[in-house]
Amino acid sequence: MARRQWKWTKHQLDKLNKVIGILDELKEYKPLTLRQIYYQLVSVGYIENKVTEYGMLSNMLKWARLDGYISWSDVEDRVRAFHNLQGWQDKASFLDVALNSIANQYSRDLWQGQGRYVEVWIEKDALSSIFTNVCSSFGVSVVVCRGFSSVSFLNDFRVRLVKQDGKEPVMLYFGDLDPSGVEMLEAMKTTLKDEMKIDSVEFKRIALLREDISKYKLPHNPDALKRTDTRAKKHVESYGDLAVELDALRPDVLTQKVKDAIENEIGDPDVFNSQIREYNREIDELSKLKGQFMELVR
Repeated sequence: MARRQWKWTKHQLDKLNKVIGILDELKEYKPLTLRQIYYQLVSVGYIENKVTEYGMLSNMLKWARLDGYISWSDVEDRVRAFHNLQGWQDKASFLDVALNSIANQYSRDLWQGQGRYVEVWIEKDALSSIFTNVCSSFGVSVVVCRGFSSVSFLNDFRVRLVKQDGKEPVMLYFGDLDPSGVEMLEAMKTTLKDEMKIDSVEFKRIALLREDISKYKLPHNPDALKRTDTRAKKHVESYGDLAVELDALRPDVLTQKVKDAIENEIGDPDVFNSQIREYNREIDELSKLKGQFMELVR
C-alpha cells in the first residue's frame, strides 16, 4: 500500500511560496542545499530556528519535488554519490565526450609569476560547488576537510607545498563558528607546525568571523553547542554562546568573500591577467583541434 504522509495545507503552501521566493532570488547559485534554504528562511523570520522546523522543511522539500512544485535541480545532496560505470553507446559518443573533456578540463597555472601559492580549505563538502565555481576562474585549488584532518591528509598538503618552488603558501580557511569549526583550523596549525615542522604556511580564517554574525544577522545553529563536547567550554570562553554554521551565509555573500580573499593574494595583477589571456587563447586552440580530429575520425 502506497504511503502518503504529507498534506498541502494553506499554512504549508504559504511556506512553500516563501521557499520558491528564495530559490528565485538566489537562482544564480542553484542548486542550494537543504541547510542553505533553512537558514535563509530563518534569517528573514519565516520559520523559527529549531531542529523541528529543520525536519519539517526537509519533509516539505521532499514532497514539493515529488509533487512538481519545485524542480529536482533546485536542491542538491552532496553527501551521496553515483559512480557511472555503464559505458558508452559507441566510440563516436566516447570520442565526442572525451575530446570535450580535454578542452574543458585543461587549466593553465594562472599563478605563474606570483610569489604565493594559495589553497582554499572548507569544512563542508555541501558548499563545495560555490567554492569551485569561484576558485576555478582564479586557478585556485579547493580542499574539502570534512571534519578534522588526518595526518595523512595533511601530509598530502605538505607534498603539494614541496612542488611550489619556494612560493609562500597561504591557506584560506572557511568553516563554522562553533566548537568544532574553530578547533579544526587550530588542530591543523598544531599538526603542521609543531608535529610536521612546517612553519611556512600563512593561515587565514576568512569565514565565519565573529563580525559576520552581527553584520549579516546570521541565525545560531540550535544544536551546535553540545555541553558534553570537550571543546564547548573553550569555545564559550572565547565566543560566548555564538554557534553559527557557514551555510547560514547567503551564497552571494559567501561567493564575494571567496573572491575578495583570493584577489588579495595576487601580488601582480598585470601578470595574472596576462596568464588569463594566454589561457583563453589556448582554449580556443584546443576547441579547433577537437573539430579537426572529429572530422578525421568520422
